[in-house]
Amino acid sequence: MSFLTSCSQKGTIDYPKDIFEEMSSGDDLMSFLVEMDERDMVNVIESLETKLKSIGFQNNENHPLVIGNDTLARPQGAFMWVNPRNRVSLFLYELKDKDEANSQWSEFRHHIDRYTGMNHGKLGTFYLKLEPEHPTSLNATFLSNKKIVQLRKPLTFVSSGTFEFSEEQLKEVNSANKDMIKVLDGLVDVFVPEKNQIYRPLNGKSLTEDERLFGFINFWTEVKYNFAFFDQVPNLNWEQVLIDYLPKVRNASSNLEYYRILQEVCALLNDGHTNIFIPSELESEFGSPAVTISPIDDALFITNTDIQFEKKIPLGSKLIKVEGLKVEKFIEKQIRPYISSSTEHIRRNIEAHEVLKGIRTDSVRIEILTPENQLRQLSLSRNPSDTEWIIKNEPWELSSFRKIGDIAYVSLNSFGNSQIVEEFEGYLDSIQSSRALIIDLRKNGGGSSWNGYNILKHLTDRPIITSKWKTREHKPAYKAWGAFVDGDSDNLGSWDREVLASYNDDYWFESGPDTIAPSNDQVIKLPTVVLIGNNTGSAAEDFLVAADPIDHFTTMGDFTYGSTGQPMILRLPGGGKARICTKRDTYPDGREFVGYGIQPDILVPKTIEDILTGEDSVLNMAIKRLTVSN
Repeated sequence: MSFLTSCSQKGTIDYPKDIFEEMSSGDDLMSFLVEMDERDMVNVIESLETKLKSIGFQNNENHPLVIGNDTLARPQGAFMWVNPRNRVSLFLYELKDKDEANSQWSEFRHHIDRYTGMNHGKLGTFYLKLEPEHPTSLNATFLSNKKIVQLRKPLTFVSSGTFEFSEEQLKEVNSANKDMIKVLDGLVDVFVPEKNQIYRPLNGKSLTEDERLFGFINFWTEVKYNFAFFDQVPNLNWEQVLIDYLPKVRNASSNLEYYRILQEVCALLNDGHTNIFIPSELESEFGSPAVTISPIDDALFITNTDIQFEKKIPLGSKLIKVEGLKVEKFIEKQIRPYISSSTEHIRRNIEAHEVLKGIRTDSVRIEILTPENQLRQLSLSRNPSDTEWIIKNEPWELSSFRKIGDIAYVSLNSFGNSQIVEEFEGYLDSIQSSRALIIDLRKNGGGSSWNGYNILKHLTDRPIITSKWKTREHKPAYKAWGAFVDGDSDNLGSWDREVLASYNDDYWFESGPDTIAPSNDQVIKLPTVVLIGNNTGSAAEDFLVAADPIDHFTTMGDFTYGSTGQPMILRLPGGGKARICTKRDTYPDGREFVGYGIQPDILVPKTIEDILTGEDSVLNMAIKRLTVSN
């Protein structure tokens, strides 16, 4: 769930960090209510009214329902409560079932989308309305099970449509957020049963020892029975992990220490699709200087900074020390123990990203070696504001298309939205009129594999063979029988082998690959170069596996992320989450790529010169290859 605002002339933009931090608890509580499914929700309007009265609300049938700048007619059967003291209004519309709620939600979503300029699906958003010449307000509009909820707190000032707040206005926004949090907290009290209260956002609360132990043991147990890659960590004794970490969890002195322990445990599994996500309330405690660090060969280089550091920290400087320790020693001690990664090159990328990160209120001491071989010691704030990067980031797009001479270039930057297929199909006529094709997947971290397959079927006239996969299977009776099978025998029958495998927690359900027919419409066969890199992951790797036999495809760039598979999502105490990779994908012939990454046909490692000059040597090489070969 993102924080969004809209300005009538400027479109959708991100909140400044200080407002984000203040508002994170409200968004967390709203997201928690959205996640509650039908089995979790308690249908007690009477209890809600009692709760609202206890915090100063009154039933008010005449109060208007406002979303953005739209005043909506209130549906029959909807409730409206207003707190006359602070002017917070709560609209609640409860439908008879989830299907009816989904259909009614489309009207409410339309007004949110029209105001924020983005489609938020059916969940809704927590947003600050800032439009020139219109009253400012803080809003939460969302669908939770079969309840449509709209919270609104009008503010006393009219904004210019920018984030130029006076100190008094910022105090008013923060005060409004506290009022909203109080109401959202009340909704959680009423609608979320006791068994799920353990997962509610922290909101300043300290987890008890029992809550910490419950979260750790639940994560440990789900890993034990469902994790798909124990063979890639052969020296890990998972039972010993439980013994070793129970005292650490029990003695954790803070919520943050507890979650860092969970991250340390998770990192032992060496898997990029198995992670601990700490609550945003804790995440907001961390910050990093306005400095980008990139790993090149065996060193870490500064490849972007705030423009104010342009002379003090020249781009291309090498990071030598952090907090008085040589950088590799610092990483080994402070960073690496908490990183979950399937591949060494991705671990290195994450280390570079995290190396200067720490508690936001602290500064970080570094030593660098400039390109002129000068050693410099610096102390940098981890709480930068109004950053203006030397090298500007290009706006992110789901896809893009352009012609480079008579070569078609298409970037496919995510398979997480089915719209990517429609956008690609819109490029087909232009691709058809080209002499060659470049597909850029270097920014594609995955999504749904089927979105990739539905694109790929336009690019070959042969059936597409997808990954084959397997997942662990549990048959308790098999496990019980397996205890009596002599595992040292050379003459085991198939049944004995099955029950023994179950006893050893190594019994699997296996599925062969799917076969996808080429498109019945437009199929284009052109010489094609697919650009890949470290950020090409998950469903984008599944795309590459399926494309592997296509003879007019050539891959170029760097190793991919090396991690895919279906993650199981777990809630954790205090609003955190975990995911555990449960599905093991391979090439149809059994070749592994998880834990290694897919190697391109033509390896083009990144260089410091490419980063600093903005030169795209991978794209240039692809153009050259397609030009020469055609």
